[in-house]
Formats: sequence, C-alpha cells, structure tokens
Amino acid sequence: MSLRLLRPELAANAYAREIDAALPRVLALADRDPLSATRGYGDRQFWAWKLIDFPNATLQGAVNGLSALLAANAFASHVSRPEIESAIDAMLAATPRMMRRDGSFEEALPFEQSWCVTALVLYDATCAVMRSQGDARASRAAAIGPLERAASFLVRRDETHGFISNHLATGAAALLRWDAMSGDAQARRKAESLLERILAGQSGEGWFVEYGGADPGYQTLCMTHLADAAGTADDAGLWAALERGVGFIRHFAHPDGSFGGVYGSRATRIYYPAGVEALAGRFPDARRLADRMRGAIGRAATVPLTAIDQPNLLPLFNNYCQALLAAPGPDAEEGEARPVGRTWFPQAGLLVDSGPAHHTVISARKGGVVYHWRDGRLACADGGVVLEDSAGHIVTSQADAPANEVALTDATLRVSGQLRRRSIPLPNPFNFLVLRAMSLTVMRIPAAGELVKRLIARLLVRAGGPGAGRFVREITLGPDLRVVDRWEPAELKRVEVDGPFSVIHMASAGYWQSGDTDSAEAPAAKRRATRRP
Repeated sequence: MSLRLLRPELAANAYAREIDAALPRVLALADRDPLSATRGYGDRQFWAWKLIDFPNATLQGAVNGLSALLAANAFASHVSRPEIESAIDAMLAATPRMMRRDGSFEEALPFEQSWCVTALVLYDATCAVMRSQGDARASRAAAIGPLERAASFLVRRDETHGFISNHLATGAAALLRWDAMSGDAQARRKAESLLERILAGQSGEGWFVEYGGADPGYQTLCMTHLADAAGTADDAGLWAALERGVGFIRHFAHPDGSFGGVYGSRATRIYYPAGVEALAGRFPDARRLADRMRGAIGRAATVPLTAIDQPNLLPLFNNYCQALLAAPGPDAEEGEARPVGRTWFPQAGLLVDSGPAHHTVISARKGGVVYHWRDGRLACADGGVVLEDSAGHIVTSQADAPANEVALTDATLRVSGQLRRRSIPLPNPFNFLVLRAMSLTVMRIPAAGELVKRLIARLLVRAGGPGAGRFVREITLGPDLRVVDRWEPAELKRVEVDGPFSVIHMASAGYWQSGDTDSAEAPAAKRRATRRP
C-alpha cells in the first residue's frame, strides 16, 4: 500500500505504517447510516451481520485511537479530518445507548456486567474527550455525561474471577481521567485503591500479576494504563513500580524482534508499545526497548497490528495510535535492549540465559518450556514434554505449576513435576445454550455471575487436566542447548510436535508474526529420552 501521509516523515515511522494499513478496517466498523437506530455502533457482527443479539462495547474504543491520530495529525491524505471527527462524534453519542441500567457494558454475553469492558469503554471515551478542543470538547463531554453510571459501576463493583493486573490498571486509569473531567472524588478514591492493589501484588522481580503469574506480553498493556495513571496522579511509588516493570520486560525482547511467548502465564506475544514509549523519556531501559521494538514492528518480527482480528483490533490500534502520539518521528536505529548474562526470576519461574551468540528463555513454572535463539535466529521452540497414553490422550509437562521442583547450576536447569492431560474444552450448541440461559437469568445476580466467571476461568485459563504421571526435564544451557527428558509411567509414548503449543484457552495468543517461519523450520532441541525418572 502506498502511503499518502500528510507529513512525509511519518512514512518512516513503524506505528504510522501499521495504523495506515489498519485505518480502513477501523473506520468501517461503525454504522454511518444517518437514519439507523444503531448509528455509531462499532460492532458489525451486531448492526451489519446481525449474527449476535447484543453489541460488543469494546469496539466503541476506536474513539481513543482516532482522537490520537487527530492530535498527531497523522492520518493519510485520502482520509479527511471531518470524516474522523464525524466518526468520533457518532461513536461517543452511541456509547451510552449500549450501557445497561447498572452502568455496565458487555463483550461476551448479554447482561455480562463486565468490569473490565466497562473500564475500557470509559477510558477510551475520556481519552477522546480530553484530547478534543473548544466546542468539540464541550459537546463530547456532554455526550458521554451518562457514563457517570459506568464510573459508578466501577466504583461499587470489583472483578473477582482472577487477579488480572491489566484489567485493574485500565479501571484505575479510566477513573482518574473521569475524576479529572468531572471532579468525582469517589472515582479518584477507587482508582487509588486499585493502584494500591496492583502495586501490592507486583513481584519484587518487577512483574505484575496476570492470573497468578508473569506474562510479558500482557504486562506491556498493563504498563500502558499504569503509565497513563502515573501521568495523571504523578505518584512516586507508581513511577518506581513502572521502572521495575521495564526492568523485567526488557529481558523478553528476543534477538529476532519477537516478544513474549508460551512461557508467559497467558502465553501471549503481543507487544503493546504505548506504555514503553510513554516511559522512554524517563527511563533509559524503556528508551532502548522502545527503539528496538519499533524496528521489530516495522519488520513484523513481533505480532503486527495488521495481524489482529476484530475482537482485539481496537485495543492494539489505540495503543499504536497512543505510541505514535508519544513518538511521532522517524524510527530510531534499533537500540540494544537485550541484557547479556544469566537472570533467574524464581517467583516467575523464568530463566533468561543470554550470550554473544545465543539467547534462551525457559519457564520452569510451566514445565520446562524452552525458546532458544542462536546467531539471531530461532533454533528451538519447545513447549515441553509431550506424550500419549494408551487411550490416545495427550499428556504434557506444560501446566502453570509453581510447585515444580527446580535445580539450577552453572551448566544446567533441572525441572521436575507432574504430567497432566491436555484438555481445552470447546463450545458446542448445548453448553452455549446453557451459558446463554444463565446469562439471562441467574448470572444477572452479581454474586452468581462472578461465581460462574470464576468457574469458567478455572476451566479455561488455569488449565490442567487430571494428573498422568511424572516428568524430569534437564536442560544443558549455552549456545549448544540440549534437553534430556525422562518420564513415568513407562507406557507413555513420546509425541513429536513441530512448534510451540499451549495448554490454556487464551484468545489473545497465537497471532501470526514473521518469525513463525523460523519456528516451523526450527528443530526441537537436541534431546535424548528415557522412560523413567
């Protein structure tokens, strides 16, 4: 696609190129029919295809990214400013009409009462209004005035089905912005309480909790909203926590430009750049990481915006637009963000071993997941021990198991623990009907709804089927990585897989990036298998 940007220097900016390619998709999401009852609704599945019976409010978030593009004057010449202004106005006006009486919004089910989605809708809307000027700001503030009920929902309710730092950070940033706009002291107090919870949960190793563990990919999203909150609150403790966070995630920018992977608690590898860009002027590690990953985005070495499907399109689009607003100039030369040496994060269960010619990331907590690069190329992507029992069930060492036994020496890492059957349930007409019926009835009672969400999270995210034996994985570190696996019972048979795999449901995992070609070609680690520990 030939770029026709108003400012030619943006053609040399990786964020601008990705945004320019995605912008037609974003503008096409919203209903523009002036006579339509759903004008301004951003969910085409609802208003255009009519395949679902409620709108996904997450897609109203386009107003955030579009307003950032206006502020940066960074949209292509074939898209006019009035067109973008009109889209923002229509979507902001439509958003309160999608809100339930209790102030909540939904994404997955009708009457879902989603705390996270409500926070995201409020955050995106307030960002758009606060970037506006003059009469436009006043009219848009009036349009989202009814979102006071959404702020009230966030104040009086909590997300209890898991400790998900990026969700709590979204809520904190949203409530701080709402307070800045409206002087809502209750919103500010709740935001401060959320930040206290996030910082209290942060590991001394620098990671923020995502379903009980560390996930570098989602941490970049969490840090976007924490950086936004820090900019509003200017809290010294929060800035210090963000510096520790950058110190952690910088270890997971890989030599080939990829970021994160199955070794994270949520198995994601999407890099959200806005938080790192916002911190680049404050922390040298953030600046080096931002420079390095900007080049990686330009090569699609990390998951690019153009690879993202509709449910995740707007959060990443907005993030790229916010990153562009923070770093509007041409890409800098890639900085060296990858530390050399060996770093063991015992709480996260992650080992990073890096030398002049190699880089290795191992998750002991997830049963010895191994990623290994040599001479800048992916040489091994090993998701763990994979075996088959006599009934044809797949069993594996890959499960989030903090209780795994770990022994680390200068030369080797030894991980042992329990094998578990791989089991990821899929929807079918019966269980979907049951869930839909519950969402329309008992789940509308807040306590019952949260209970069901906890059960679903336990089933899909905290995966781990029944125990099926024991494994020992011994990994010889260094450029010539070697893995030796042993297991019991003896009748389990090795299954060879041709790339990394995951044992949990995570819709935000598995997106394409250019290094996947290397992953498909990379052999498994040199390994020798016996049958008994």
